[in-house]
Amino acid sequence: MMRLLACGLLLPFAAQAEGLDLSATERAAFRAELRAAILAEPEVVAKALERPNPVQSAFRQNVADDLLLIDSQRTAILGDADVALFVRRDCTECARAVQELTTLSKTTGATFILHDIGTAEGAKLAETLESDTAPFYVLPEMMLRGHIPQVVLQKYLAPF
Repeated sequence: MMRLLACGLLLPFAAQAEGLDLSATERAAFRAELRAAILAEPEVVAKALERPNPVQSAFRQNVADDLLLIDSQRTAILGDADVALFVRRDCTECARAVQELTTLSKTTGATFILHDIGTAEGAKLAETLESDTAPFYVLPEMMLRGHIPQVVLQKYLAPF
């Protein structure tokens, strides 16, 4: 349908370029067909008028990059757990995140693994994931940087 619409939009210009004229009947038929196509799929017009959004494109690319990183190191990061929590010693937010995740794991049934980014292994994984901020969470389909409030984290863990 989109091809038809695109071709239909270009038809008058193509006809003029070739020196062909449409009769009044042909123009009326074309307009009726074009109107019907737009009414059937109005999102085509919105999409045609939509400007590219570089910020949104960059965000989507960052998400895709995060997912590739998670997938490439899934076993080392998550093992058999549902969530990986990266923490650092002497970090108040990290201690709070551990406490909240422990509580949530009891209520949701989700399992988690801790990685201390103060150790060589934890630091290497954090570097691979391009994050040096603690705490941060890794789930199979997302990475959450910084402390996530318990109520928000609970929504992410609801399927478990």
